[in-house]
Amino acid sequence: MPISPFSALGAVVIGLLGATLVAPAAASAAPGDPPGIARVAAVFPLTTPESRTALLSATTLESYTSASGILTRDLEAVIDTPVAIGIDPMILASIRVLGTAAPQSALDWLDRLGEATNETFALTYADSDITVALQAGAGSVLGPTSFDFAVDPARFAAASATATPDPAATPDAGGAPALPTTQSLLDWDYSLNAVAWPVAGTVVATDIASIGTSGFTTTILSSGNVDRSDDTLAHATVNDTSAVVTDDTLSDLFDDAINAPTLEDWQSSAGVLQAAIDATAATGSDTGATVLLAVDRESLGSASRLGITMSAIETLASSDVAGLSSIVSSPPAGATLVETPQTAERVAAAQSLLATEVSDSAFATVAANPLLITGERRLRLLATLSTAWNSYPGGWGSALTLFQQESVVLHESVQVVQSSDITLVADRASLPVTVSNALGQPVTVNVSVTAPTPILEIEEASVPVTIEPDSQKRAQIPVQSLSNGTADISVIVYSTAGVQLGEPTMVRINVYAGWETPITVALGILVFIVFGFGVARTIIRRRNARREAANPTPVASAPSDAESDVAE
Repeated sequence: MPISPFSALGAVVIGLLGATLVAPAAASAAPGDPPGIARVAAVFPLTTPESRTALLSATTLESYTSASGILTRDLEAVIDTPVAIGIDPMILASIRVLGTAAPQSALDWLDRLGEATNETFALTYADSDITVALQAGAGSVLGPTSFDFAVDPARFAAASATATPDPAATPDAGGAPALPTTQSLLDWDYSLNAVAWPVAGTVVATDIASIGTSGFTTTILSSGNVDRSDDTLAHATVNDTSAVVTDDTLSDLFDDAINAPTLEDWQSSAGVLQAAIDATAATGSDTGATVLLAVDRESLGSASRLGITMSAIETLASSDVAGLSSIVSSPPAGATLVETPQTAERVAAAQSLLATEVSDSAFATVAANPLLITGERRLRLLATLSTAWNSYPGGWGSALTLFQQESVVLHESVQVVQSSDITLVADRASLPVTVSNALGQPVTVNVSVTAPTPILEIEEASVPVTIEPDSQKRAQIPVQSLSNGTADISVIVYSTAGVQLGEPTMVRINVYAGWETPITVALGILVFIVFGFGVARTIIRRRNARREAANPTPVASAPSDAESDVAE
């Protein structure tokens, strides 16, 4: 069995550890003659801890990709080993959507991942739990629909001026920077395509069918979920579908070794693992054994001894470390699925999430661009369904609650503004109904009014109105009053697709039918009186002025000096 440079380095390290790890006697099998040899492959989930957000923030990414960050530690452990990496697309999209605002450490990390020699395949977004969604009624494996809500053109202006244009980006005829698309944000040069990796021991027959119709060609199953005709073969045909089966027992031993806290613990764990692989190789058929090891999803940031453990496996004369693709292309065993469904509690919780997303998608029809709403809500759903929550079940409950609360806030963003009682005195008039829009984009609604009373007739039951972002607008509903009284009318807002938005709003109308004419006459009389009084007053003043001018009043003169002397 040829030794790779990777295993040669590992052999040197292992040799320095002493006699704790002793390779069994060399098998007599030559290349192409595999009896007694176990072909061993491993898969590693490269993902992040649980998140309550649709995308990882710049601050979070900077922390995860720092020198001691969890993504840095995981990549350091797995890079350039024979282990296949399952990459969480959430990491790729979160870095790329930040454009020029992405932390340099995250960009460097992404570049290093791109240079890795490992085989790679895509996990579901946020490593979401495939089977809990399917068993809750999803119908197909869920994935992202749009990232448009998170794309800020300002973050791509500087990059567009110097970088090579992205053929998948969306050009703007007005000279604006080319913006990333959903495809370009998620794109990666995977060496293995269409591989699905459900949570171990959670798959039922309907899941296998749905995974296949969702476009996946290979499913990674745990050995406890499958009954194989030959347990030493990792490749199997399950329900007419290609599957690669992880060995639960060996995977547990593998996890013990790669997560060993001390060198002494690792020596002990690796020795047990070696012996178990040797035993599997010895019991293999004439075509040899194939083994698939799976790194536990809860080993985030702690699998620091992955490389040396793979070296320990490769130094075994009874093993041949291989890639995942080698297992997929190996002869399959016949197998039947041992159905092990998700718990009823998890399925019920997922059903509630899916129902909420359906409701949110219906609400989104009110918006000018529904994808700005549904795209974010889908990513939030996937993040809430992340398998990372399995290691933090108490936190998952709060994540479920938060998703529902966000939905309530969303649905309340477009609503009728509650008003005081309205008094209607005209035979025909327009009822003012104000609608508010707290979304960051325009919405168009149909305001519908019903009056379950004979005293008021709604002449136009539905009136369309467009409300600009973060504003209010008044719809005028034409009505006719038929008799006096009080009417409680119901106001309902619908999207243009006919989806009701919120609950009906009740408005009280005080109707004074027929009062328009007498009030108008009274006002006319009052105006006439006031006008007539003013005219009469003006006439009287003018007459007095003419009379005074025609009959001037004599003015008494002062006595003369002579008259004053006589008097004396």
